[in-house]
Amino acid sequence: MQNTLKYLASLFIFGFNGIFASYVDASSTQIVFLRVLIGSLVLLGAFILTRKSLTCLEHRRALGFLVLSGCAMGMQWLLLFEAFNHIGVGMATLLNYCGPIIVIALAPFLFKERLTWNKTIGIMVVIAGVLLLNGTASGSLDVVGISCGLGAAVLYAVMVTCSKKASEIKGLENTTIQILSGLFAVFCVLLMKGQANVTLPLDSVPAMLELGIVGTGAACLLYFSGIGEMKAQSVAVLGYLEPLGAVVLSALILGEAMTVMQLVGVACIIGGACFAQVQLSLNRGRRGVRLLANRAAGGTRA
Repeated sequence: MQNTLKYLASLFIFGFNGIFASYVDASSTQIVFLRVLIGSLVLLGAFILTRKSLTCLEHRRALGFLVLSGCAMGMQWLLLFEAFNHIGVGMATLLNYCGPIIVIALAPFLFKERLTWNKTIGIMVVIAGVLLLNGTASGSLDVVGISCGLGAAVLYAVMVTCSKKASEIKGLENTTIQILSGLFAVFCVLLMKGQANVTLPLDSVPAMLELGIVGTGAACLLYFSGIGEMKAQSVAVLGYLEPLGAVVLSALILGEAMTVMQLVGVACIIGGACFAQVQLSLNRGRRGVRLLANRAAGGTRA
């Protein structure tokens, strides 16, 4: 439960990022680079202050997966922010959240997780909710934007998959390695695009600091420490709460109106995610009761 709460808190924080990014006067690549840079400094400083010893060198295979996960995370953010510019936030978010569907599809093969009927129904309801939520999204359907959105979805799946395979490295060390790897990937892209000379207007600094310190540093710490012990399918289903949070916060803070169909989508997302998780807990409880009953019966017979 504690890991799930951490994960949900990170999704809530991530939901604010689009709002704060709208107040930063810079290119999407520069915004992503600055947020990852600031977040990296925050996490690296926290790791140094805790004076914990490095364990990653003892788990080289896990370290490799962590580096891949971090690079995928950085590239995913780059593609997602670029998709925002081309096809709008709604359509880009819809395409990006094909990523959890990919994770769910691969989980039985990669993590040996059984796809139960209740999760299947919950996933279908959540997907329907996302479609309704983004059904009124505006923006031209250009090839670049769609490609960026779908690319972000694939990279999301890579990030979650690689992170799950690096469970030997835990806590702050895990998160710090991932975000530093993401910083390296984003910086390489920044150099390739010739945008390394980053300058910000003074009025953009507060929003940028929030994106880096809270929206990246704190959120990533909660996110990666949360998903480490969660099932990949649970991560995928609950991940749909992030676009829900973004839409609700945009409506409350930016005054963006929500249509009736979007409200129905909100209900589907909450209901589907809750059904998949609560039903799973009930199943575990029933299995536990049956196990105790069987043991008691076996003891009586003996």
